[in-house]
Amino acid sequence: MTFSPIRLTLAALLLISTTACAESAQSESSRMDWRRDGARLTLESEQGAVSVTAASPASRFGVQAGDQVLRVDGVPVRKVGELTDALSASDKASVPVTVRRAGRDQVVSVPTSAWRAVQPPPPPRPPAPPSPPERP
Repeated sequence: MTFSPIRLTLAALLLISTTACAESAQSESSRMDWRRDGARLTLESEQGAVSVTAASPASRFGVQAGDQVLRVDGVPVRKVGELTDALSASDKASVPVTVRRAGRDQVVSVPTSAWRAVQPPPPPRPPAPPSPPERP
């Protein structure tokens, strides 16, 4: 079976675009910067890892700046939303969270009450539909 130059070019372009899409999906990133009443929490997720870039006071959130969050209650987290959802939705007072701190993995007890405040408020309800026009 012979391939024309056009078919080879199309196959190469398809392979390149598929590789580019896979790379962009792997490099998905997100950032959250929350501040209230003197407290601050900044999280970033990039390439499947959640990092704490700011947490003050650290005792409020149970994590420290520089921590990489690996698991919440044994469940891996790879995005900021997965971390905040898991901690704010827990009915426990504290949850074991595995972090990589100073190159070593360790489990820290994280209070969930502070994380409930970090969740964004639910979106507002859509406006009510307009009333039908009055008939004469």
